[in-house]
Amino acid sequence: MRTLGIDPGTVSFDLCLLEDRDVTHEESVPSSVVAERPEEMAQKCLGLKPDVLVAPSGYGLPNRRLSEVSEVDLRATTLVREGERIPVLEGMKRFFRILRGANQDALFLPGVIQLPTVPRWRKLNKIDMGTADKMCVGALSVEMLSRTKGGYSGVNHIVVELGGGYNCLLTIEKGRIINGIGGTLFPGPGFINAGAMDGEVAYLLGGFEKGLLFQGGASYLAGLDGQSIGAFDGKSHPEAFNAFIEGVIFAVCSQRALSESRDVYLSGRLTRYENVYTPLKARLEGLGYAVSPLPVLSSRSKAAAQGYAMVGNGLSGGVFEPLVKHMMIDKAQGSVTEYVYWKGRL
Repeated sequence: MRTLGIDPGTVSFDLCLLEDRDVTHEESVPSSVVAERPEEMAQKCLGLKPDVLVAPSGYGLPNRRLSEVSEVDLRATTLVREGERIPVLEGMKRFFRILRGANQDALFLPGVIQLPTVPRWRKLNKIDMGTADKMCVGALSVEMLSRTKGGYSGVNHIVVELGGGYNCLLTIEKGRIINGIGGTLFPGPGFINAGAMDGEVAYLLGGFEKGLLFQGGASYLAGLDGQSIGAFDGKSHPEAFNAFIEGVIFAVCSQRALSESRDVYLSGRLTRYENVYTPLKARLEGLGYAVSPLPVLSSRSKAAAQGYAMVGNGLSGGVFEPLVKHMMIDKAQGSVTEYVYWKGRL
């Protein structure tokens, strides 16, 4: 089975093609290309002739096919109000129209909040417990670590994903995701996103446009552009850097209420930079955590793209079916907004 996973990152869209368990094609496409020329992205995907194409799924649709979803469903994956335009999200809409025109179906995956393994009370008044790509990083972590833990039920750890724009944390217990802290809930800034926002700040801002979720992060605090990760460190930008590092520490330490595991696996674009990875690892190890890079199938494509392909394979009856059944990804359901108390105003 040829399964193509597509990770829609802030900086790049990564493609990972699996033929059963083997990675046979990897490619990274700048997000600007998807925004401006989505037909190029579509042609790359169609040219790989996948049996299963796993769509960029945003906040998540629970295991739905492109042929089954409406425009309303697609808007639910991005949560953009009518009248607002985010270039990369507009490009994705055109990408899906091209796939439909080519009679290429695609599979949408759920976000963390749609998983039955996360207790309902942890979902109340939340949406972003981890987008579909973050859920897939969690699935990849369970698969890879189960190989040394005696099976899926022996896997207990925390995954921290430090993406080019957003941070995310997932707590894994007995091989299942039991909690998630997504980028817009994270207790500190990501590199581009501001993280959790004080409700009074949100109130004083008045009208809150989607574009604000792409601002206010550590790069903004440091006066850097979104590509200057290598220049981001505690010596040159102490306030922004400390806010970033402490946000990760707060997120990790908060999970002591839920998990006894002290194993932390770091993933994401920023972990490729020693100026970020090394001081974060040292701070966490000083608090008693064992910190390692997340094991992956290949070092060329992002973990989320590999996870997308892995989960898509399993949901389609492939070799990773035992993984998705154990994690109950096949049982995901519901809308990402259904736990919001004020949902009648959304």
